[in-house]
Amino acid sequence: MGTSSSYGGPASGLVPDWVDDVEPGAGGGEDGSDQGGNGESDTETPNGSEGGNSEETQQPNVAAPAGGGLSYPRGQFTRFANGGGNKSLGRALKSYVKAAGGGSGAARRMPHSTRVASGVAGFASAVANDGAEAALAQFNLQDLAGRPAAEVLEAVAEVICPDGGTIDESIARDAMLEAIAEVAEEDPGAFDELSTDQLNEFLCDVITRSVVTKVLNEIGTNALHGSASDADFREAEQITRDFTQGRVRDALGSRFDVGSRTTQSEIDRSVSEVYADTFDMLGAVLETMQ
Repeated sequence: MGTSSSYGGPASGLVPDWVDDVEPGAGGGEDGSDQGGNGESDTETPNGSEGGNSEETQQPNVAAPAGGGLSYPRGQFTRFANGGGNKSLGRALKSYVKAAGGGSGAARRMPHSTRVASGVAGFASAVANDGAEAALAQFNLQDLAGRPAAEVLEAVAEVICPDGGTIDESIARDAMLEAIAEVAEEDPGAFDELSTDQLNEFLCDVITRSVVTKVLNEIGTNALHGSASDADFREAEQITRDFTQGRVRDALGSRFDVGSRTTQSEIDRSVSEVYADTFDMLGAVLETMQ
């Protein structure tokens, strides 16, 4: 399914208890926005602990910027989708992250996506370190180890992010299912034959798609339902995804290694930091856009 499918409303499900309590990333960034800063909305307001602070420190709820706070990034993305050039995309991304309160603020507004990605990372780490059958045994799916990779990942997705829930849950589920569709298209063979690099690339794709869907859900609706054609919007979406994927890959490279044996708590923290770092890098892209 396309990334814009989540725009129509919630479509997916609950996150299991074993990937709860993810800490937000430690990314920087300025508060406020070009249109007057943050405001209240009906978007998810997760609680969490600030990365780098004591785990007992409770963070305030983080709401999405009010509609007025996103008017500038929405306008710039609409301009980009209508052929305004990559500079408009850079301005849209930079002002969006600024309005969200920087990278850590943007990451905290994706609690379910962060938790699902942490679940994927923990599962991939278990596969790399303990083998496919042992990793799947935690879901009682060990008999699937030799089945095609896409089939096994679909079964895991039903455990990590079952259908039904909020918009953020829908974004998380859609991201994982779209990443699985890419695996199915590439047809890498049996799941138990996947390499560490392939597992890492799958995790990168899951994170990338969740970030892009979240951003476009908040600043791309005017372009989707306005003057941009469907083809123009899809092209804009693909350019945004390609650029974001590079940032996610950079963040993963410095924060997480699938092949390293680590605790789930450490994985949760690393993945949260990957989201925060990714948004921080997206917030600094204006100078790199041509």
